[in-house]
Amino acid sequence: MSGPKVVRIVTREEILEICQGQLARVDAALAEWTRIGRRNDCIDEDALAAANRRREALAALIAADRFMDLQKQAPVEEDFLRADMQRRLTAVAAEQAAARSKERRGREAAAALLRRLRELQAPLDPGVATALERGDAQALAAGFELLADAVAEKGNDVTRDLAATLRDGSPASTFADYLAAQPAAPVDPAVERIAARLDELDVIGGADTAGPRARLEEAASAAPARRRLLVDGLEVETGRSIAEARMRASLRADLLLVRAELRAVGGAVPEADIVAFDVAALETAIAADRAAIDALRASRAAAARRAAVLEGLAGLGYEVTEGMSTGLADDGRLVLRSAARPDYGVEVSAVAGAERMQMRPVAFEAGGVGPDPGRDRDAETIWCGDVSTLQDALASAGGGLVIERSLPVGATPLKRIAVERKAGAISAADAPALRERTLR
Repeated sequence: MSGPKVVRIVTREEILEICQGQLARVDAALAEWTRIGRRNDCIDEDALAAANRRREALAALIAADRFMDLQKQAPVEEDFLRADMQRRLTAVAAEQAAARSKERRGREAAAALLRRLRELQAPLDPGVATALERGDAQALAAGFELLADAVAEKGNDVTRDLAATLRDGSPASTFADYLAAQPAAPVDPAVERIAARLDELDVIGGADTAGPRARLEEAASAAPARRRLLVDGLEVETGRSIAEARMRASLRADLLLVRAELRAVGGAVPEADIVAFDVAALETAIAADRAAIDALRASRAAAARRAAVLEGLAGLGYEVTEGMSTGLADDGRLVLRSAARPDYGVEVSAVAGAERMQMRPVAFEAGGVGPDPGRDRDAETIWCGDVSTLQDALASAGGGLVIERSLPVGATPLKRIAVERKAGAISAADAPALRERTLR
């Protein structure tokens, strides 16, 4: 297959820029992972050191020209950091739920103790009573002492033994022991669900939960009809809030990574506080920054592809002069003469972006006179070898040339390009180079 070819060009510069952008995204993901983890006190120095070691290992892949490995591993690390932080935040929310349950059970125990003390008509200090109504743990200790005294005064054998146990040197049960021994009171699943959502909103940030928490507390002691009204309203409100908060958090993380990538390619990042962005603003910003990245990369990649191809053809003995890369960019077509075989050359055509190029051998003729058509087959065969050499040169530089379509030798007549004959010239080889824009 030595005739006209359609090839796809990839340069080292293009691959390197993509890899640097991916590393910048990992850096941004790591910074956000660290910020959120420290804010919620859910990462330690060992985890932070391990994450930094993984990041340095990714940077080492670029230094070692292991670009494919970097492109595979960087997205994996990015996804891991996001999933790991979600796991840590879930654990934080679970701890908060456990603490909330313990606090509720403490309040219930304090209320039960206060009722019992009043039943026994124990001498109860007003301050202790008020503290027990709040569920204060220190007041519980004082209340248990009053209960021991009150029980001892009843005088039966069982209560005396109990009083003796409380008064002598026997180890006393702690408040934690007491709570652990109490059966869990039935809890409304809707209340627990709402409380869990509020905990998650606190962890995610960006939402004020004080008002909903106050209404949830009010519902706990409200009459059944009002309780159901409050709970139903909070169910709808918190469901909407948590869905929006999750979406905003995810989009905010995406925007941080995209803007890190934009900085890596030298783009201008808007100065704006994205914390205040709503979902629509975040989606718009992501799309705009992504488009800016693609445009910058496309422009630089096209220039790098044109330069790489022309440099390679120059190394193969084709006449390349300054400004030809600009000519190819402007006109989409360029014709180069072979210094070793002046009657022949190569035509390079490229659409915008220059990701794909068509390259074909051509013959020159002046005044209708050109090389013997019998030599055209040899010219195509030589061109085939030139393409293979060009492939090797691009590969050794860290890029690549992939032939996507090719015609066999002789499948189409060799294209002939007319050139002006100079005075005294007897062949196209003696003619000067074309002065058209396609040959400047």
